[in-house]
Amino acid sequence: MYKPDYLLYLKSLCLFQDINHNLLKKIVDASNLYFRETNENIPIHNEQNMIIILTGKVNVHMIESSGLQYKIGNLNSSDVCLPSIFLYTHVNNSIILEVTQSSVYIEVPYLFIKSLSVKEPILKRNILRSLHKNLQSTYEEIFNMMS
Repeated sequence: MYKPDYLLYLKSLCLFQDINHNLLKKIVDASNLYFRETNENIPIHNEQNMIIILTGKVNVHMIESSGLQYKIGNLNSSDVCLPSIFLYTHVNNSIILEVTQSSVYIEVPYLFIKSLSVKEPILKRNILRSLHKNLQSTYEEIFNMMS
């Protein structure tokens, strides 16, 4: 499937709701579309990119500088991942995005989406909503593991 085929699907995501078609088209044009099979990892081409899971499921693992690895969350269809936010607060660590169900995702350059969000307050609101949803589900998962 090609990027233009996902244009209508993207409109249904929280991240892109209520933004105009031309803005969404700019985002699609600036993005790269990828497909990964189950048990593959999603390579992080650039820590600054925004990764948007279109379909599938992905586990997020942290690897500490000591080599210790553990799961810190998961991503499902329509979830957003900004590796730079995580890695900024966890210096000397890295993350692995492990595909647990065949996934299609796009990567959007962070600086591009950031510059658009300055001009488009609705996009900025949607980014914050999407990240809040991810943080809340990760918190709930960690809390349940500790119970």
